[in-house]
Formats: sequence, C-alpha cells, structure tokens
Amino acid sequence: MRAYEKDLNDLLQGAKLKRREQLIVELRNRVGSFDTQISETVQEGNPALGTVTADLQTSSQEALRLLSELETHNWKRVESDHREARRLMRSAEWALSIVSAITLLFSVWVSFILPRQVVKPLISLREAVDHAAQGDDAIDLEIEGRGEVADLALSVRNLIVQLRQNA
Repeated sequence: MRAYEKDLNDLLQGAKLKRREQLIVELRNRVGSFDTQISETVQEGNPALGTVTADLQTSSQEALRLLSELETHNWKRVESDHREARRLMRSAEWALSIVSAITLLFSVWVSFILPRQVVKPLISLREAVDHAAQGDDAIDLEIEGRGEVADLALSVRNLIVQLRQNA
C-alpha cells in the first residue's frame, strides 16, 4: 500500500513536466492496475489484505476524485482560452475593418486628387498644342506647379514661341 501511495506521489510530483491529458491517463492506468493486483491477491485467500482492500478502495476513490477535479479544471481553462481566442478574433476583425475603410477612403481621395494634379494639366497642354497646330497665334500656356508635366508645358511653350519667331 505504501509503495502504491509513493508511486502516486512520485507521479504527481513529476506532473509539472507532463501534459494534463497524459497525466490523467497515467493516473487512471495506475489506479486500475493496482486495484486489479489487490483484488487478485485477496481472491487468492490472503486474509491479511482484506483490511487493506477497503483502504485501497478509499485511496482509489480519492485519486479518481482528484483526477476528476483536474479534468474539470482543465476543461474550464480550455473554455477560457476559447473565449479569449474569440475576443482576439473580434478585435482583429475590427482592426482589419478599420484599416480597410481607411484604405478605401485614401483610394477615393487619391482618385480625385490625381486627375487634378496630372490629367488636367495634360489635357490643357494637348488643347494648347492643337490650337497652335491650327495656326492660332494667340495661344498662351499657363504653367502651374512643378514636375514633368510642367517641364513639358514649358518646352511646348518655348517651341510655340520659336515657331512664331520663325514664321
């Protein structure tokens, strides 16, 4: 009996290194195998072990109760982890929604700014070149801003001035 108790104590002391599921399985196996050994010995007719059987049954019941409590505690922890995972998922979904909305608003804003900054000056430049090609000498290009489009407009204006001087 003392060896059985020592075996269970050793198992519980080493429990920190094992997963809970593995510990539960080992406890059940050891309790069951010890019960079987005692029952077989008692059945063989050893009357000295008759009194030990009751103590063994009590110890087995206590070990099974502790095991059941361990399972309950483990299940509560799993449920808590699931709740926390769901909370994190909701937070991630909100963050993703906010980032998506900001990206959409930025895209819409850029789609309105880009035509004004790039496309509109190019259209004005094309119209001025078309008028100059038709012989309209009163064309005056208004150059606004900086960058490649403004440089191109300046070059076209210089070309038109050169053509007026040569004509």
